[in-house]
Amino acid sequence: MKVTSVTTTMSAEHILHDLKEMVELKVPGLSFDSVELQNNHIEVRGNYKMAINIPFLGRVRIVSVMDNILEIAVAKVKVLKIGIPHFILNIASKTAVKKAQEAGIEYDDGVIRVNIDNFLQKVPHVYMKVNDITMQNNLLAVNIQNIQADVEAMQEESGKDEENEERIEREKEAKRIEDFNRRIALLERNTDSYTNFRESLYVKTPEEAKKYFKYAMILPDIYALAFRLLKDKRVSKKDKVIITLTLGYPIFPLDILPDHLPILGALDDFALVTFGVNHIMKRIPIPILVENWQGDLKTLKQIQDTMGMVVNLPAVKTLNSVYGMVDQKLEERHRSYMDDEAYLTQVVVEEPLEPNPLLVQPAPPVEV
Repeated sequence: MKVTSVTTTMSAEHILHDLKEMVELKVPGLSFDSVELQNNHIEVRGNYKMAINIPFLGRVRIVSVMDNILEIAVAKVKVLKIGIPHFILNIASKTAVKKAQEAGIEYDDGVIRVNIDNFLQKVPHVYMKVNDITMQNNLLAVNIQNIQADVEAMQEESGKDEENEERIEREKEAKRIEDFNRRIALLERNTDSYTNFRESLYVKTPEEAKKYFKYAMILPDIYALAFRLLKDKRVSKKDKVIITLTLGYPIFPLDILPDHLPILGALDDFALVTFGVNHIMKRIPIPILVENWQGDLKTLKQIQDTMGMVVNLPAVKTLNSVYGMVDQKLEERHRSYMDDEAYLTQVVVEEPLEPNPLLVQPAPPVEV
């Protein structure tokens, strides 16, 4: 893309922004506070920090622009509100400008020369020639000619920046999950009479059948989890009601839900249990689940994943939809739980540790 000529204006705010971006960042200790445009002069106020903060005022006038070199005459400088003699001004200006040479600024006999091409290096794939700068109505009018921009290269560069930002975000998320998993592995697990019963049952299991033991114990482990959650003070009352109704109803001897009852009456025991287990896995924070789960974490993760597919059964899907609307309204009024990480505040990882298995899988390695 090429544009022959264009005239744009710059306010004092624009100039202050450019000074901060292009000069202040390259000169340690230098900070610009304000810019004023008046009487064909640009007045800049700021501070220079050495051992102490030294406030300064500088008033300059634009002399000319030629071959993308902007010449600015220094009209007045005050430091600590004291006027500076001309010979001292020259020495001080030379010293200050030396520190800004990387930004394309040079000083010679009261004139500061700014290399505009050097500034344009901050905007790759763009070239322009500044033809003239004048002050009108307290605005700088800048006439620019021969503007050239490689749009395809800029779009490609922008795409690379976005990819890099996405890569950084993926790496942060992977690190967060790895840290979360390490802390999950260090959680102290709750025990009760079921723990002893399960261990004794495992001991009595024939060796050739022990590899299937954890699968055979999935349903008992789920009911033990539900019973422990009912006693856990961190679990909300409405979730305890859901757990009691869905996992308790199938083992209740009486049919307390008549068949003609809308929605619930048509549900069978399997649908209710499936809904209840899925609700536990989705709603209860992971650290609370882990503390109350008797089996290994890999099995718990498999149950979580399996529930995501089973809940698509028509009866369970209907119940999920109905309860989901009610639960959303209740959550809007009062949030039941904090974020998962909040339940791990007392867990400190002192050294790297690879939890096996992981309850939450980290993101895959990022290709660079």
